[in-house]
Amino acid sequence: MFTQPAKISVIVTTYNSPLFLKMVLRSLARQRLEGDVTFEVIVADDGSGPETKRLIEAMQASYPVPLLHAWQPDTGFRIAQSRNNGLLHASGDYIIFIDGDCLVLPDFVATHARLAERGWFVAGARCFIKRAQTRRMLKKPDRWSRPGRLPWFMRALRAAANRPFQLIAWPAQFGRHRHPHRWQKVQTCNLGVWRSDIDRIDGFDTAYVGHGLEDSDFALRLLRAGVRRKSGRFGPVVLHLWHARPGAVESPNTARFEELLASDRHRPVLGLSQLTGQSVSAA
Repeated sequence: MFTQPAKISVIVTTYNSPLFLKMVLRSLARQRLEGDVTFEVIVADDGSGPETKRLIEAMQASYPVPLLHAWQPDTGFRIAQSRNNGLLHASGDYIIFIDGDCLVLPDFVATHARLAERGWFVAGARCFIKRAQTRRMLKKPDRWSRPGRLPWFMRALRAAANRPFQLIAWPAQFGRHRHPHRWQKVQTCNLGVWRSDIDRIDGFDTAYVGHGLEDSDFALRLLRAGVRRKSGRFGPVVLHLWHARPGAVESPNTARFEELLASDRHRPVLGLSQLTGQSVSAA
């Protein structure tokens, strides 16, 4: 059933990348909404230093929608718990997860709202901005915080980014339900989920510490709870800024995810409900 969300919470993860975060927040500030949908932005901060706090405080005064800062102490890579911290402060009935290195197009939130369907989550796509283009953008970040589909499609064709055809919007619902039970390659850099479905599986599993597989765990448990996958390709795409990545290593969470695969559970080892009362803050 297609039901327009009343309010959307966009949860943006970050860690000590204030320049990237500033560009992402500015792209979110330029959203063109449709109908009566409203939204808020929550920065889920995995322990960044004071520069990130100052940036958010400076932007809050003139930001066009509520902008919250959900911070947790820096005790290592805990992105699953950071997203749950963001959820603790979210008031929307629909949640969009993105990362703090992913710019969004002006129709991003509106497109997610159009695709929202009860009983389904929306797995969006991303285009990777090339290194040279990212470096040009970082020199003049204000200029590049207004990405539109056509300009970026043209830039991608000229090799500024990959996957240029993801930037062509496909407004129809046809073809979006083809792989309803596939958890593979669902990524929380671009994911839309009804809050009621998140609560059904008690959020992210905060037992995942270190990089990798916490989003696969989240998607698989959604599927086991009866929530199906809907494709967001050629729709709410994000533009991933280039940055150096560590070499390919096995995730420290591999054994934990393999245990989930071998079971039939849809509840986490440590979930959202178990964070209540822990050390988190919002401003």
